[in-house]
Amino acid sequence: MFSKNCSLSSDLRQKPHAMDVSAKQLVTLFKEAINSPEQKTPGGSLESIRSYYKMIQQFASMAHMYQDLIPEEYDSSPILGLADFILNLKFEEFLKIANNLPVILDGVVIQDKTTSYSEADVDPSWEFTIAMLSQNLPDEIDLTDSSQDNLIFEAATDLLNKYSSISALQNLDRLLTSRPDNYKNSMLLVSKLALSKMYVKQIDYPLHVSLVLAMYNEHNRIRPKSSDNPNGENFVRRKMKQMKWLLKDSPVSFNMILVDDGCPNQSGKKAREIIETEGYKNVRVLYLEDGIKRQSPVIKGLKSTSDSRKGGSIQYGMWQALEDYSEGDKPHIVVFTDADMAAPVNEIGLLLEKQDDKTMVTIASRYDAGSICRGPWGKNGEIQGLTEFDRRMVGLRGIVFSKLYPQTGKITDTQCGLKAFNAKLLRQILLKTEVRTFSFDFELLVLASTADTAIAFAPIYWHDSLAESSFWRHAAEKTNDDAS
Repeated sequence: MFSKNCSLSSDLRQKPHAMDVSAKQLVTLFKEAINSPEQKTPGGSLESIRSYYKMIQQFASMAHMYQDLIPEEYDSSPILGLADFILNLKFEEFLKIANNLPVILDGVVIQDKTTSYSEADVDPSWEFTIAMLSQNLPDEIDLTDSSQDNLIFEAATDLLNKYSSISALQNLDRLLTSRPDNYKNSMLLVSKLALSKMYVKQIDYPLHVSLVLAMYNEHNRIRPKSSDNPNGENFVRRKMKQMKWLLKDSPVSFNMILVDDGCPNQSGKKAREIIETEGYKNVRVLYLEDGIKRQSPVIKGLKSTSDSRKGGSIQYGMWQALEDYSEGDKPHIVVFTDADMAAPVNEIGLLLEKQDDKTMVTIASRYDAGSICRGPWGKNGEIQGLTEFDRRMVGLRGIVFSKLYPQTGKITDTQCGLKAFNAKLLRQILLKTEVRTFSFDFELLVLASTADTAIAFAPIYWHDSLAESSFWRHAAEKTNDDAS
């Protein structure tokens, strides 16, 4: 129930679930949160709250930019009213909204993603299989330890050999994700990879996948871990290895495009050295600076790489992927991902499975039912999922997005760094983009929603990369301060 401090109108009292309120009602709730006695919310550094604040303001700014795309069946006035309210919101007011979320929404900001699973549906062989596979799996996933990869690949292959039907693997994955604390994180990942490869095995026609990622200050993560490089993830070699494992013996081909986003530490040069050393024929490095000099139409408006903040690089790489493979060659899916190893790219099969002529965008999700999201620490330093604070903030972000862009449907995770686009759709929308910063991906979602396509989500295993991460560094500093 709502707190007695929140004197809500009767119609709002009858709709306590966040996703049910309208844009106009959300403004009312925000105002009441600002004027309510501040509640103590666990977790959440000022830096992380500021990041959410900036992102939500970007949502609102883009709502005005694309107000002409609001479908006729939606009343634009309350949508733009919500956008204006957010744009005029001071950080101190947003902080009060964040702290009062449990009060104004009864804690129902992001639904519990753990689904129930009936004991009657459990295959008796599952627990034995899980136990056997888990024996050789690492107790915890270390993104800097490339030696874990083969163990995980082998277990996923064994799982595929044990259960040869999609339904069996789907049901097993449902069991594991409904009780994630009962199993090793590596086993949870193995299940996703087995299912991903099973989906790829069902593809019986030629298909090409272009994998695009941006690099900025990745000069440490791009190299293997060593005594003088403790955060090394060796991501180019390992992503190649993941893709080869996933697509082996399938009609699916792939290439990888790495885009240097103006990195001051020569990430692009280091990537080219790796490509030459390994003899990769299907990997190339692009430099955003070259695209700006050539005035590439897909990054119009960019004056320098410092104005990109990842978005310009991804757009430039996606455009090059379209240029490399003409529309008539064979079906083509363009996927963009992050440089780190947080989302294993051999989960891409989970995204491909959702694609068809009516669904030309698939986004990976860390927060919906069936997904697993792990951060560098949790209670007592253990690797856990989101803090309760982040659950609320992610939920708030999703609520605001759905109210400002109702045509996109309910998207919980707008920011996951793994999204797949049919090349036919990209050709329609990519040159229309205007946002070159971190907000570029939800601009793509808004443009896609106007192109007569559905947007699907695929629950994945995600393990945040602590290495070189400014977000987790700030969180760590706060954790250490609290502990002291």
